Amino acid sequence: RPSAAAGRPSAAGAAGSRGGPAEGTAEDAARSLMDENAARQRPQWALEGEAPPPLAGAPDGPLERTMHLTLTLSGDFIEELARGYSQQWFQDLVHACARDCHYDRSDFLRRLQHIAFEVQKPVLENWGFEGDAQGLYDMTCILQEHSRGCRSDGSDAPAWLKERV
Repeated sequence: RPSAAAGRPSAAGAAGSRGGPAEGTAEDAARSLMDENAARQRPQWALEGEAPPPLAGAPDGPLERTMHLTLTLSGDFIEELARGYSQQWFQDLVHACARDCHYDRSDFLRRLQHIAFEVQKPVLENWGFEGDAQGLYDMTCILQEHSRGCRSDGSDAPAWLKERV
C-alpha cells in the first residue's frame, strides 16, 4: 500500500509512489516535482463542443481503498482541487451544464460528475492516484475519513478541513 505521503514529492524531488528520489541534473529534479496546477487546461471534448466521455475504468467488483494521505496532505490535495474548480473553463462548463439540463437538480448532479472528473483526473494523477474510478474512490474515502474525524458526528474534525470539504 502507498504510504501517507503517496504521490506527494518533497521539496528535494522525491517522487513518492512514482519512483525514488530524483537524481541527476536540476532539470531532472524540476520534472519530478508535481504540477501545482494540474487542472488548468480545458479538455479537448469541451473545446470541440462535445459531451464528456463516460468514466473509464469502471470496476467489475467492489473497490477497495489503495491510497492514504495524512491530514495535512489532504488539505494540500483539497487546495489543488479547489484551484482546478476555480478555473474559468471549468466554471463555464458548469454553467453550460446547468443550462443544458434546464436547471434540473438531479440531471445536473449526474452530468456534473463527468465534468468534475476533468479537474479531478489530472489532480489525482499528479498525486499518484489512478486516474479512474479507483482514484475517485480513494479520494472520496480519504476526504470522508479526515472530514469525519474520530467521532461519528465529525465534531472533532479540524474546522479548516470541514470548511473546505
